[in-house]
Amino acid sequence: MSQAAVESWAAEIAAHLKERFGLAVSDALSIDKGWLNVKWRMMTDRGPVFVKYYHPERYKLHAKPERRRAVAQTLRLQQGLSEAGTPCPKVHTFNDQYIQETPSGLCYALLEWVDGHSAEAGNMNAAQMYALGAAAGRMHRWLRDVPPLDKPAWEPDREKYLKEWQGSFEMAQAAGDETVLEWLRRSRDIVTAMDFGQFDASPAGWLHWDLWTDNILLRGDSVAGIVDFDRMTMAYPEIDAARALLSGALRDGGLQMEEARSFAEGYREHSELPEGTLSRAMRMLYLVESIWWLRTDVRAKSELVGLLRRFVEEIHWIEEHWEHLPELLDRL
Repeated sequence: MSQAAVESWAAEIAAHLKERFGLAVSDALSIDKGWLNVKWRMMTDRGPVFVKYYHPERYKLHAKPERRRAVAQTLRLQQGLSEAGTPCPKVHTFNDQYIQETPSGLCYALLEWVDGHSAEAGNMNAAQMYALGAAAGRMHRWLRDVPPLDKPAWEPDREKYLKEWQGSFEMAQAAGDETVLEWLRRSRDIVTAMDFGQFDASPAGWLHWDLWTDNILLRGDSVAGIVDFDRMTMAYPEIDAARALLSGALRDGGLQMEEARSFAEGYREHSELPEGTLSRAMRMLYLVESIWWLRTDVRAKSELVGLLRRFVEEIHWIEEHWEHLPELLDRL
């Protein structure tokens, strides 16, 4: 997208903020994170605010009313979490509307600005991991009271996994990508041999679904705010714990045990974490994310983009420690 387009959108949204919320915008700094959606730190006469524009090519909120309702629901839940004490930005509403829309049809959300910084993946210290565990545990405890969907948005399913895996394998074959073909042969062997009965004990519920370092704002040793709830849905909350552990504490090829233990201690301040949960959660995370990252098109990009390379590294760590996950994680 062009800089001119971004500036035009910012100006239109700024005018709408004045009309709808009485906020006079003096400056708009775009934040280069995320795909297609545009985010700004807008300085107003009442201090900074965070604005997120939902790009129609990504969210299609006008063409898909159900998607618009789902995004509004995540914003509503985020506001409930904030009011209940979970560190996350407040969401500003107008006439109980969580998604605002300008006269030309630009859809955006207006949120509290939270000062903080995100850590480099794998580089959160023990105190920060404790704070993250406490925030995640508090979040999951509150979400337990949210009415469930008819069924989880995702469930462990060997047959579905292998069907998607076949598509990735054929793509890698067509590209002659021997590296990804080897990755996929290993993932097929792991999933084919996996005992899916272990997931029967996993409680379903609402979760953040994207709890990694870029979405965790830190201030010193505390969590200033968990952000980006767009993917929030109902599946299995323990996936959040596995994602946070990998993202915050996997460094130099090894899981930092002091930091991992601190996360578990913080989590238990607010929610239960029975023995066996974390190794099972890590295997569940593998089912979710290996199908995303072990792909020829992702590998081509990961040579240039550190973010994608990091996710592939995490998947390979789970594979390499597959048999020893209970020893590593279940007594934290």
